[in-house]
Amino acid sequence: MKGKITDKDGKGLPHATIKAGEKGAISNVNGEFRISLTDGTHTISVSSVGFITQTHSLVIPDQKEFKVILQEDIQKLNEVVVSATKTSRSIENIPLPIEVISAEEIEKIGALRLDEVLLEQVGMQIVSDHGTGLQIQGLSSDYILFLIDGEPIIGRTAGTLDLTRLAVDNIERIEVIKGPASSLYGSEAMAGVVNIITKKPNEGLSASIRARYRTFGTSDLNATVGYASKKTSASIFFNRVGSNGYDLNEETLSQTIPKYSGYTVNPKFVFKFSDKVNLSINSRMYSENQENLAEVTIGEEEVIMDDLGKRSDWNLMPTLEIKLKENHHLQLRGYHTQYKTESELINKEDRSIYESSYFDQFFNRIELQYDWYINEKHITTFGLGHTNEKVNATNYADINEFRANYAFLQYQWIPTDRFNVILGGRFDSHNAYDSRFSPKLAAGYKLNNWINIQASFGGGYKSPDFRQLLLNFTNPVAGYTVLGSTIVQDRMEELTQQDQIETIYIDPKTIETIKAESSIAYNLGFDLFPGKKSKVAFNFFRNEISNLIETAPIARKTNGQNVFSYFNFDEVITQGVDIKGDFQLSPNLNLSAGYQFLDSKNIEDINEIKNGEVFKRDPATNRTLKVSLKDYGGLVNRSRHSGNAKLFYINNQYNFDIALRTIYRGKWGVGDSNGNGIIDSENEYADDYFLLNLAVNKVLFQKITLESGINNILNVKNSFVPTMPGRIWYAGINIKLSKNNN
Repeated sequence: MKGKITDKDGKGLPHATIKAGEKGAISNVNGEFRISLTDGTHTISVSSVGFITQTHSLVIPDQKEFKVILQEDIQKLNEVVVSATKTSRSIENIPLPIEVISAEEIEKIGALRLDEVLLEQVGMQIVSDHGTGLQIQGLSSDYILFLIDGEPIIGRTAGTLDLTRLAVDNIERIEVIKGPASSLYGSEAMAGVVNIITKKPNEGLSASIRARYRTFGTSDLNATVGYASKKTSASIFFNRVGSNGYDLNEETLSQTIPKYSGYTVNPKFVFKFSDKVNLSINSRMYSENQENLAEVTIGEEEVIMDDLGKRSDWNLMPTLEIKLKENHHLQLRGYHTQYKTESELINKEDRSIYESSYFDQFFNRIELQYDWYINEKHITTFGLGHTNEKVNATNYADINEFRANYAFLQYQWIPTDRFNVILGGRFDSHNAYDSRFSPKLAAGYKLNNWINIQASFGGGYKSPDFRQLLLNFTNPVAGYTVLGSTIVQDRMEELTQQDQIETIYIDPKTIETIKAESSIAYNLGFDLFPGKKSKVAFNFFRNEISNLIETAPIARKTNGQNVFSYFNFDEVITQGVDIKGDFQLSPNLNLSAGYQFLDSKNIEDINEIKNGEVFKRDPATNRTLKVSLKDYGGLVNRSRHSGNAKLFYINNQYNFDIALRTIYRGKWGVGDSNGNGIIDSENEYADDYFLLNLAVNKVLFQKITLESGINNILNVKNSFVPTMPGRIWYAGINIKLSKNNN
């Protein structure tokens, strides 16, 4: 028997599952399938991700053709992911550790910015280091690639991409891949990928407006207008966020978080030329201003300065999709983006400029992707691209440029509905460092109806950035100097000629250009379904990183300060387990809970401790003692234990919902205080903490939602977490309007 599976508009649905007893089939890219059945009556089940499953009774040989029209299931649409394979696949059929955060959850918890959403996820830590960054599996923001609709977000400070730049009201879902994804995405995806998928307009005319107000004078305003028909869709999203800031340290003049205001605009346009050709153009613009005060010592005088900062970014993403033949898809993607910062210290009395700096980064990419759906069991993806990146900054002598070419190949094999394999790799050729090849192998097996097993192995890498290669920076107040590895010889010669060098620790002529960091990662996962309304997932992980890039002093200046440069020398391991459980306690009550155990270590530190080469002084007896392995606290800013629990309640009778969440972070090392270079003493840790957050939403007249809540109910404060100022109250309103063409 042959047949076809379509949606309500008649479009064929690929990868739909057709089952008749022990026999089954999967539809091709056009929704077509064939299945061999014996004569007699058969019960046919048809399912597809994002659609309601249907069951039909057929008599063979009377019926030899079969057509099914599936209806969308809004609750299941988020099960489709694109980040893991660059093709649309059900999350159940992806043998990789991946999380999907829905727009519904984002709305229910009342989040304003991306960091607030990721804070409440299992195995993800929000850390404050030159901005509000993210850790995945113990690896920092430097090694995580952030995408919007599949394209990279640029603009990092010391490797950290500040998540507070990103509004969340226009997010459809967030896909998070844990573990290396360099086999598809290249550099910066060594620890994983966070892909933000933005909303598409509903059919017809739609509009929404949302306003919220919080403690510390924080306000957030969102507005969206959209239109969609069968041929065309267009939308524009606007966000304005602002705050008076706050100060957690009364002994300093500067505020911990300065007064700021930021604006986001996101227009999107899609035109369908035919069933085979589709053009989309997305864009995003962001602009932010900050105001603070600073106290600067000039000679023996303390001078008060206005500390002003600006940052902005924009991008343009045109994409042309072509369906060449029945099973052949082509995508041509362009991407152009710029990130810019400006900062000034202005004397508050005479308005003279004491110091100013700027940073201007451009990134351009063009990529061609070809997908060949050979049949329902074999999918091949091939892509190639070119990137061009430029930086012009105060601390860089000239405009500096990186160029790279790359190609990737991926094969997906689905021999049965129980077993699937992903095999792939990517080759990168770069003008500033050696070529790289990043492999990946993943496999998933459904042992039975309640146990799924997933295993993956992958290689990742992170290329040296402009800062590590080309930085030429001297702190005007402290007087220390940091030099990139490609310019260190020339600049050290200049400093020597200027009589600024007192002692040389490392001969600059022996310093080689740093290499890309690389990693090998292993993940083993088990999904357990003890009941129809419960799921427990375990993911064991291990990341081995080599050629870790760090700074080290190479000389002492005549002012007593050091000159630093960048080197490859450390090997690091992060390993542990993520555990997450989801339970539907009743039709209206859902519970989610998770825990992460993390073990992080520097191999050189471990070897030195084993060899008895690391010492510490006992403050009680003033004796010098050898450090033991049980004293070792691992890498800085990593918590050994963390977890969360979330309770969601929906009352359909009175149209309100409640979201109660708690987040735990165990103690973590903040820095060496006894001079032995490792974390080994109790006074080198930040205290652990619990956060308790509550959100309540009430729907009126189906179109209006009143929002209220309290973040950090327990009023927890931690001096090492500047984004945690204590209890925060908020209230808001959300209005949604639509006019359907039908």
